[in-house]
Amino acid sequence: MNQIFRMKRSESAIQRIREVFPEAVHNISTLNGDVSITVGKDKLLGVVKLLKKESDISFDYLSDLTAVDYLRKEPRFEVVYHLTSTKDGAIIRVKVPLTLSEPVLPSITALYPSSDWYEREVYDMFGIVFNDHPDLRRILMPEGWRGHPLRKDYPPDGEEVAFTYNKDSMEEQPLPFILEGKRDGYLEFTPDGFTLSNLERLGLSGARGRIILNMGPQHPSTHGLLRLVIELDGERISKIIPEIGYLHTGIEKSGEYLTYPQALTLTDRADYLANLFNNLAYCMAVERLLGLEIPLRAQYIRVLLCELNRLASHLLAIGVMAHELGATSVLLYCFREREIIMDIFEMLSGVRMMTSYITIGGLRDELPEGLLDKIKEVPKIFPEKIDEYEKMLTKNPIWLKRTKGIGYISGKQALSLGASGPLLRGSGINRDLRKASPYSSYDHFDFEVPLGENGDVFDRYMIRIEEMRQSLRIIRQVIDKLPDGPVKADNRKVVLPPREELGKSMESLIHHFLIASGGFPVPGGETYATVESPRGELGYYIVSDGSEKPYRFRIRGPSFANLMSIPAMARECYIADVIAIIGSIDPVLGDVDR
Repeated sequence: MNQIFRMKRSESAIQRIREVFPEAVHNISTLNGDVSITVGKDKLLGVVKLLKKESDISFDYLSDLTAVDYLRKEPRFEVVYHLTSTKDGAIIRVKVPLTLSEPVLPSITALYPSSDWYEREVYDMFGIVFNDHPDLRRILMPEGWRGHPLRKDYPPDGEEVAFTYNKDSMEEQPLPFILEGKRDGYLEFTPDGFTLSNLERLGLSGARGRIILNMGPQHPSTHGLLRLVIELDGERISKIIPEIGYLHTGIEKSGEYLTYPQALTLTDRADYLANLFNNLAYCMAVERLLGLEIPLRAQYIRVLLCELNRLASHLLAIGVMAHELGATSVLLYCFREREIIMDIFEMLSGVRMMTSYITIGGLRDELPEGLLDKIKEVPKIFPEKIDEYEKMLTKNPIWLKRTKGIGYISGKQALSLGASGPLLRGSGINRDLRKASPYSSYDHFDFEVPLGENGDVFDRYMIRIEEMRQSLRIIRQVIDKLPDGPVKADNRKVVLPPREELGKSMESLIHHFLIASGGFPVPGGETYATVESPRGELGYYIVSDGSEKPYRFRIRGPSFANLMSIPAMARECYIADVIAIIGSIDPVLGDVDR
């Protein structure tokens, strides 16, 4: 029923666009519930404003913004916007073609502030310029990088000479620790990235007595290679700028050079603390293009594994956050319970983190004998342990002083900045994709969506505590309702045959060899599949050209969008509060940089 309402909203939006902008829509396509429209770049701002502002349509959330390079075609590029309605989860895809000779679009940051980093990423990776963007510079690659890595004519192993410094700027002195006021003369942009010449452009005032503090990228409390450039007035933060890209792995580029089954192993390594969610989102996208029906038993087990993964991720988030604020015992307790889940994953697949167990068409194999009995122990052990964490933290006066009222962000602001997951729900916005856009049988289970009231660090901590209890509730229901049946779709051309058949059937052995070595062709088209990961909306946008490899392999990582909220949350906080704020976001930098 929800799918029908979502389709109606998208169809109403298209009809309204045609009424207001009769010549704007060049093309409309629908595939497996995905609605795409192609509009001219001169009409982009009008169309996007209509989609957001019209109360009957209200696509109020920018899920993703990326581009596709159609090499040897003209127009060569397409900039792709995925707009979502938070009312019912409807998604509409807006595409704008651009020529190589004029790769320029107006920025939509005035309508969707969350487009800031996405537009910078498209500029960095594709060389597409966004007019009126407030800070259009590279975001993943360093300044001075030659070329745009996600263009199809950019070599996968990089260019021989890809990075250059301005020799003169190398000889300039770095920024002083304390700025004594504005100085005459401007310095070139140095490898360090921040000099007197661009302080104002980045919003750093450089006023007398202000301190510019560089935190990271190698810092034990930034959850990875994250750099924060902080302007301090005493101990209070007047401006903070997150800088990312220090862990750029090129997963999206690599995925376009592998077959669909081979690319699955890359998904484990994006958000490495929630690998099964990445497996699931990627497989759902490919399965939509293939038109595969997944057996109910496989769908239930997918839910079971993802909720176990959510527990493990939240345990680490709470434990590390507590440790960074001085409560080291909580980290040890959380790791104790996390080991139970890691042992389950090891028994399941032979590895503890990069399991690749959810595959295209279902699961790698049936659950090993005895594993379900081990999983049944989790709902028995964990409730008491979660209560134990709360006894140590929830009413602890030191914990309350370090988290209550710290890192406040309103629901409206969090939504406008593209936040999702516990960060968004901590500010009172009821958006959980398991409820808003049920997938993989989540609509078969009864659970609640915890919400915060104050939008601070404490609320985000409590959201994770309550989500762990809800995960246990889902796990119990899956175990009780788990149906019999196969765990793989019945299509031997794209699904590996059961392991036990390989020693008995030459036909099965041939299918296994062909799929493992050469993959399989996927019908042409595009789709965007999303799941609710422990950090929020995780999406995979896959474009197929009918071959055995993805033409466009795009990951919408929730940590990337969530980090955009740091400047809003940290302003006027103390420098010590930055650690609590980052911990409450729980970013994974592999998910950010990809």
